[in-house]
Amino acid sequence: MSDPAREAMVSALFGGKALPAGELASLAGVSPQSASAHLQKLTEARLLSVWQQGRFRYYRIADDEVAGLIENLVNVAARADDAERTRGVPAQLRQSRTCYCHLAGQLGVALLDGLVCRELIALRGREGSLTENGLAWCRAEAIDVKPGRDPHMRLCNDWTERVPHLAGAFANAILKRLVETHALTPHRVPRALRLTPKGRAFFARLGVPIPF
Repeated sequence: MSDPAREAMVSALFGGKALPAGELASLAGVSPQSASAHLQKLTEARLLSVWQQGRFRYYRIADDEVAGLIENLVNVAARADDAERTRGVPAQLRQSRTCYCHLAGQLGVALLDGLVCRELIALRGREGSLTENGLAWCRAEAIDVKPGRDPHMRLCNDWTERVPHLAGAFANAILKRLVETHALTPHRVPRALRLTPKGRAFFARLGVPIPF
């Protein structure tokens, strides 16, 4: 991760998409041969997973646990020059963005606060579980959570807000639903998400004040 090219490739994949090697080479500003060497190192380190489709090889972040590890590394690096890094972050990224497959930024933090305040989830340290009220809420909002199965959830440090947001399978299911219903739509800034009127209605039902 210390190499700028590898950092650029991992950053490009942090939106949850799988990308081919050629596109990652272009984004990192290196030759295809150099990109292949970097991608091999990242795959061997089990930070990325890869699969073949036709003549193309597609890469993505290995899993949610690896994504959380990378987010925490970003957090540590950001402490070195907090003021400078904050000035360089686009407002759209601070407001609402993807963190691998879950919601981050000010809106992600607000989502966690709303779930806890309404007792839809119960936190134990940095792990969490869905309550009966939470399961009923999932049914009402058509969030894909199966009864009898406790979806994994954990706290993930938000590198712009310096407080946690929610990560794990449950958080992934919420973001998936918000994207499917166009409550959140992609922004022109990579990884940033735009909150639509449908999204504002979703957070209003949850009783969460929109922080922007």
